[in-house]
Formats: sequence, C-alpha cells, structure tokens
Amino acid sequence: MKPSLELLMPAGSTNKMKLALEYGADAVYLGPPLFSLRARENHFNNLELNQAIADVHARGKKAYMTLNIFSRNRKLKPFSEAVVEFAKMKPDAFIMSDPGMASIARNLAPEIPIHLSVQANCMNWESVKFWKKSLGIERVILSRELSIYEITEIKQRVPDIELEAFVHGSICIAYSGRCLMSSYMDNRDANQGVCDNSCRESFKVFEKDYFIEDAKNNPGELYQIDEDEHGTYILNAKDLCMIEHLDKLVAAGVISFKVEGRTKSEFYAAMVARSYRGALDDVIAGRPINTEWSRSLDKLTNRGYHTAFMLENPGSTGQNYKASTQYQEQYKFLGYNDDTCEQALADGDVSIHVKNKIHLGQTVEVLRPGASPLVAKVISIQNQKGEFKDQVHSGSGIHRCHLDITQKIPPFALLITDLQSEAK
Repeated sequence: MKPSLELLMPAGSTNKMKLALEYGADAVYLGPPLFSLRARENHFNNLELNQAIADVHARGKKAYMTLNIFSRNRKLKPFSEAVVEFAKMKPDAFIMSDPGMASIARNLAPEIPIHLSVQANCMNWESVKFWKKSLGIERVILSRELSIYEITEIKQRVPDIELEAFVHGSICIAYSGRCLMSSYMDNRDANQGVCDNSCRESFKVFEKDYFIEDAKNNPGELYQIDEDEHGTYILNAKDLCMIEHLDKLVAAGVISFKVEGRTKSEFYAAMVARSYRGALDDVIAGRPINTEWSRSLDKLTNRGYHTAFMLENPGSTGQNYKASTQYQEQYKFLGYNDDTCEQALADGDVSIHVKNKIHLGQTVEVLRPGASPLVAKVISIQNQKGEFKDQVHSGSGIHRCHLDITQKIPPFALLITDLQSEAK
C-alpha cells in the first residue's frame, strides 16, 4: 500500500501545535528541552508533552518526539531513565541522531519507531542502508544539502525506507547544525540545543589581519578568520521554500514534507501550514500548484527564499549579505483566537490573545482554518472586565474585538494587518 503524503509542522508550544493542526498539518514534531535541539524557547515539560501527544492523537493525527541532541557522557544515564517514560506517552516515533542514544531507545523502548534526524547528515544510500540494518530505522530525514536527483537515487536503491525532507524554513550555514560557532563565540552549544544564531549577525571584516567583529553582541572582541582566493562569505543563508516544487519531491519518493520553525510565531505556524496544505492538496489532486500559496508566504518575515541545493547549487545567491531579514515586515500579526478564548460569540465578535497593537478603526485581515480570509474594520475593543478601550497592546491579555462583518468567526482565527494600509 502506497503511504499517504504528510505535512509535518513544528510544535514549539501547545498553541502553535493546535494552530498548525487546525490549518492543515497531518503531523507535528515536539520534544523535551533536555534532549531536543530546541532547549531554549521550548515550552514543553513532560506533563505537557504527554497531554500534547494525546491531543494530537485525539484529532487522528501524528506526533513525533525529537530526541536529537548529540549526547555527552553525562546525559546517557538520565536519558536511559527518561526514554522509558517518553515511550509511555506513545509518540508515533522518536526523531534521533546520536547512534548511542538511538541504541538505548531501541533496547529500552523497542515498540517506538525511530526516524533518523537531519542532524545525522545522511547523504547517500549506503548510509541509509546502514542505519536501517543496524538500528531498524524506518524513516530518514534527508540532509538539506541533497539534490532531488540524489534523493531519487536513494529511494531507488533503498525502496523500503520512508523519506522525509525539509521544504520550508531557516537553513543552518553548517551541515545541518554541525557547528561550533555559537559555542566558540557565546559558549552556547548548538549540538545541545542552545544555538544563538551567531552566524546571522552583522560582521565587520578587518582586511589586514583577517579578523571579524560581532559588532552587535560583542563589540571590540575580534575573531581571527581565514580567507581564500574567493573571499570570505558571511554567513546568513536565505530561507528554504520548496512550495512550488512539491510535485518533484513526490516524484523523487518523499512522503513527509517538513517545515522548520519551533521557535517561530503562531502566525508562522498557521500561515505556513495553510499554504503548504493547499499546495500539497493541489499535488495530490493532480492540479497545478496555485500561486496563491507561494504569495501568502510573502506575508511572513523572511530572509529571502530559495530552493537550497534541491534544484541546483545556489552559490552566493543562497546568502543574504545585507541583513538577517530580507524584507521589512509587510504584515503585522495582531493576535489569535484559540480554545482558551471565549467562543460562540455574536457575528463579527472575536476573543483573541493580543500580540501587537490593535486600535479602533484598524483594517484587519481575518485568517480562518479551511476558509478564505475576511477583511474587516475594528469597531470596538473590550477587556475581560467589560471595559471598552481605544487600543490594546501586546501583553495585555485576552480582549474581545467587534468587527464590521456579519459572519461568525471560528476558533483558531488570526488577525493580521497590512502595514502599508496602516501607514496611509
């Protein structure tokens, strides 16, 4: 039986997880801070992980647990104790990169499938065969440095392996995270989940002695570098975006289409899930991919999009040399409605978590799961004490907004605003 195609979204928090699922994800990935490569801005403790996995399963969808650090000796004993508890949560797979940790998981929790993390840098079919034979790996998350042609050969050579590929999000300047730059500059080890993205800062180059300065975070501290005949390339990759080429990945044998971004916003979780859900449905139905889906991704702050190594070697065009973001924000994320907010309100009313300034008379776009966006104006704003406000700001909690539309606004709606219209 041919496996179904899967849209796999990041779950950096319970709210982001729910939004990703509502806007079209088939599966999510999440993990505990101690053993996951998202130690910072990771909102899951064990109790919350257990509940999150149960919630995903209640929706008939899948939850994969990331246990993908490269462990030091000191973490092996606590991991051996923890993995037994993780298995009781019944995730659909463990995502792992360290062969020692994977061996422990296989021995102590043999009932949980293991997916090979992108961090393992699996780049050829012999490596795939090795991992499958030695530890019974059921799925390989392919290295971001591969081309579609190489992926095709891997599937042809090892037809009984599932293939997963990243299709959207930030790209590390190193081989899928094998980097010591953050550790060297700020004592934050990327391979333990605390990368501080040192590579994306603006640097000054001192030509005579070949030093660079991280002028923002460590002014005055110089780091020696080497330079060859081609120059020095620093160090900020554009974002991956394969939304227009999903059909090529399907033809190559990929069944799971993964999005990076556990530390990104609720807006990102919803908008990317909505866009890739639409594009993947077009591919499944045999339709051309609607250009609406790629246009909608431009509403998100990004570093400029490219296809990484999938179609060709990007060379210098894969870098953004000017800034850590390519474009100024075009849309501002104002807030979202979830199942902790008041529901069953009158037409045009929505209760939302406020994330940015909302004011009377503001033109907003209402994003809805499974439906086209609505455009409306804010007529009134009311706090939880029943007091009316002219404007509210991030951090002010949940507020009820009344919009000048006659439709009911469903749970998990988002409000955004076009900054160009705001400026007029």
